[in-house]
Amino acid sequence: MKPSALPTCLAVILAALLPSLAGAAEKESPEELLRRIDKRMSFASDYKGAVRMKETRKDGSERVSEMLVYRRDASSNLLFLITKPRNMAGGGYLRIGKNMWEYTPATGQWDRTTQRANIVGTIACEGDFDRSKLAEDYTAKDEGVETIEGTAYRKLLLTAKPDAQVSFPLYRLWVDPDDNIVKRVGYAPSGKVLRTDIIRAYQRLKDPVSGELVYHYKEVLEMEEEEGTRVVVKYEEVELAPLDPNIFTKSWLEGRLR
Repeated sequence: MKPSALPTCLAVILAALLPSLAGAAEKESPEELLRRIDKRMSFASDYKGAVRMKETRKDGSERVSEMLVYRRDASSNLLFLITKPRNMAGGGYLRIGKNMWEYTPATGQWDRTTQRANIVGTIACEGDFDRSKLAEDYTAKDEGVETIEGTAYRKLLLTAKPDAQVSFPLYRLWVDPDDNIVKRVGYAPSGKVLRTDIIRAYQRLKDPVSGELVYHYKEVLEMEEEEGTRVVVKYEEVELAPLDPNIFTKSWLEGRLR
């Protein structure tokens, strides 16, 4: 090769490498990605929605549950009003700050519960319906990229921070190129798989307070490994609008059956 041809060859090589080098430089850190996901899925406005769950057990038996979910992300307030099954209707859960209670209408009793507790006797947890707080609750480790049917999904392993109140101490996420979580697996501290979720669909909404587009689950398949239970969770009738502050009180929930 003539010496005069070397600059041209180097230019060609650099031109080929620049796009990949730029892509590597632009790749978000795991923490940045979690913050982006949290922002895309959080509401400045108050939230109300209907959640419908169809649970299928290993023996083929089925059970349907429904509840109304009220959220105020600005103050971390959360309330569930159970509407089905009939024997649980009028009951629910109330969280104010970090304190969460379960209400049983048959006895009028309030019992302190935790964010790891199952909701309406299903394998669903409080965190499934709460504001996305991944960056607040977990530290993340990048596990590279997994390509499935031609799509590259970024994998992250999440470990709960000390004192974080979470449903799963360990979480593994698969994130698509649009920053949507498409699969998540929750683990016990031992590494035992507790639950696997497939996010089948999202819904895109406009937040009337921030004016931004936000993303919310539309349908999620949750699978419990040991018992073979499967739950299809549908998030419907979503409204982003101001809520009466009295909703987030014990007296409001108690009054639903009066």
